Amino acid sequence: MKKLSTVAWRNLKRKMSRTVLLAGSAAITAFILFVSYFFVFSMERSIDASSSRLGAGLMVVPKGFGGQAGDMIISGTPTKFYMPESVVGKIRTIGEVEIASPQLYLETVSTVCCQTSGDFPVVAYDPKTDFTLKNWTATEKQIGKYDLIAGSEAGGKNYIYHFDNEFMEEWVTLFGKDFMLKNMIFPTGMGTDKTLFITMDAARELNHKKNKLDFPEGSISIVLVKTKPGMEEFVKRQIERLNLNVDVVKGSGLQETVNKQVFPVKMMSYMMIGLVLIMSALQVMTMFTALISERQKEIGMLRAMGASRAVTFRLLLMEAGFASVIGASIGSLAAGAALYDNRILILQLLQLPMLFPNWSTGILIGLGTTAVTTLIAIAAAFFPVRSALKLQPYEAIREGE
Repeated sequence: MKKLSTVAWRNLKRKMSRTVLLAGSAAITAFILFVSYFFVFSMERSIDASSSRLGAGLMVVPKGFGGQAGDMIISGTPTKFYMPESVVGKIRTIGEVEIASPQLYLETVSTVCCQTSGDFPVVAYDPKTDFTLKNWTATEKQIGKYDLIAGSEAGGKNYIYHFDNEFMEEWVTLFGKDFMLKNMIFPTGMGTDKTLFITMDAARELNHKKNKLDFPEGSISIVLVKTKPGMEEFVKRQIERLNLNVDVVKGSGLQETVNKQVFPVKMMSYMMIGLVLIMSALQVMTMFTALISERQKEIGMLRAMGASRAVTFRLLLMEAGFASVIGASIGSLAAGAALYDNRILILQLLQLPMLFPNWSTGILIGLGTTAVTTLIAIAAAFFPVRSALKLQPYEAIREGE
């Protein structure tokens, strides 16, 4: 096998034009596959994030405020209402509850954030249990006690397309305390876009300190509840049986709506990937048929010198595999470099919260693309090679002359 691979490499080097043709075809295929799946993967991540962001399973608010909760999970509403923080612990005792995350509606402040002035509602949240905000933030940075998250209309839009610049910093003074802008939220079309978010710990520390922040100790405004799949109604009844003096509002079901709306787009994307694979296979098959036809004399001479059908078969497929690996690797690398290097421009052009995969996932996509492209090339070369080897050596030599 080692000698066979050496012969295959020498054949590729000897006929560089043929090698470049095969490798170029594989590179184009890999480039298109990488870009297509990269965007499908990013879109699916965005859909998952949007689903979590737009549709918490249940919202628990003080008695009488269920109507105001509406369908907005993180509204930033200036209306202040409170209930005991102990409600969260009691909700978490229900086995079908996966996550219960509290939030606290504070004041609406007039300030300047990221060169954007206006009246911005301030909401306190718990970074440790949050499962909604983090799905729409631009980065996955750790949030400290005095770190701030800004909605897109609260100044975040000025920074969101520079989120990977570690030197982009902004200090915002709220309630007499300086907060560091640490993260931004993609546009949502909801009240969140005009909201500033601080941590619950910071809000409690600043409470009652002559800084216009005044709310009852040990209180929260809303609990966002994520239940096990299909258990929303059951958990709602369980919470109501606890007699916590609260209203339980079911999510708007936007997760299912979003999934239904994007399903055709996802299917179209996968169909495009399928068409690319089919076109690539046909292209390689056509190309290899022409190349094999040109090499009939060479194949006949190889057989006449004693090479068996099996050895010749493996040699030709090995050449196709080596050329495809080289081309597909170059195509995947070029696609990955282009996408990651221009990700800010892509976000600005699309104006969508595309959640690009990290580098390690991108490398896995590249390896998968290279492997798939190579397998397609080998499978496509199989048929013309097998057809050519049906000829006897003298027939192949005569046809190649």
